[in-house]
Amino acid sequence: MSITGNGLHKRSRKRLKLDIKDRGKIDIKKALQSFEVGDKIIVDPDSRIQRNLPQRSFFGSVGRVVEKKGKAYTVEVKQQGRSLKRIDLLPVHMKRL
Repeated sequence: MSITGNGLHKRSRKRLKLDIKDRGKIDIKKALQSFEVGDKIIVDPDSRIQRNLPQRSFFGSVGRVVEKKGKAYTVEVKQQGRSLKRIDLLPVHMKRL
């Protein structure tokens, strides 16, 4: 029997799997989209870009943009109905609400 890993994205194979029509290069519009402070977003991870990929507990959650940090944005998200958390995300992993 093999030992399972305890990494950051353990047991997220199905969640990070893309449809066959979405595989390949990323859409340039999605990579270059911009957000304003106060915009509501959905955490929608794109597994083609591994950089700044959020933890799986944040997948699909709704948040609000707090500030911009270089290319990334700081987003305030409620984690599973608990307290507010701040995470840094690239615009590739965000969808406008």
